Amino acid sequence: MQSENVKPNFEFIALMASLMSIVALALDALLPAISNIGIAINSLDATENQLLITMIFLGLGVGQLFFGPLSDSFGRKPIVYAGFILFALASVICIFAPSLEIMVVGRILQGIGLSAPRTIAISIIRDTYKGDYMARVMSFVTAFFILVPVVAPAIGKWIMDAFGWEAIFYVQLFFAVLVCIWFWKRQPETLKLKYKVDFSIQVFAKGLKEFLKHRETVAFTFISGFVTGAFLVYLS
Repeated sequence: MQSENVKPNFEFIALMASLMSIVALALDALLPAISNIGIAINSLDATENQLLITMIFLGLGVGQLFFGPLSDSFGRKPIVYAGFILFALASVICIFAPSLEIMVVGRILQGIGLSAPRTIAISIIRDTYKGDYMARVMSFVTAFFILVPVVAPAIGKWIMDAFGWEAIFYVQLFFAVLVCIWFWKRQPETLKLKYKVDFSIQVFAKGLKEFLKHRETVAFTFISGFVTGAFLVYLS
């Protein structure tokens, strides 16, 4: 962990923000295309088509339960790479999906894949900074993350009108590849060897037990869950 007198640099903040913002891009850029996608895959039930938006959260929730502990054993960077690879494969599934069911599976897998960079970005920040500097980096990253959903629907609408709804997935995939290359080139591994945890199936159970020991953390997790639930209702 760096000392507190090492100031965060712009590239690090931008990279961490990009890792987290792919989720927002994958979610909000698709909003204008839901009806067009439904017509293309012969799914005319608007309620069922909303699964293309909401089910990505299922993947995000499930994925971070596994990728977090795995990154403590295998390092931050390999897990981020694994997440990007899964996201790329899931994007291809979505592009060529012949039915709503297959595309929903693709969206769930997209969520699982994107949970890796989103979760590990926070771990990298914690590995690298502490105290006020960590809080400052998180505030900048969060501010950027909040801005993406504001512009993503407009970007998605423009892409769809110009090139078709499939192009939205291609753009998401292209952006993910760029961020992955940037991450590979510029971000060193932050998990020190002495902090690595030997991998076993019990790692997940131990993590859950440790989580349940902290009442405040559990309470804030439930609050965050309720907020996300309300957001999903609004989004649907």
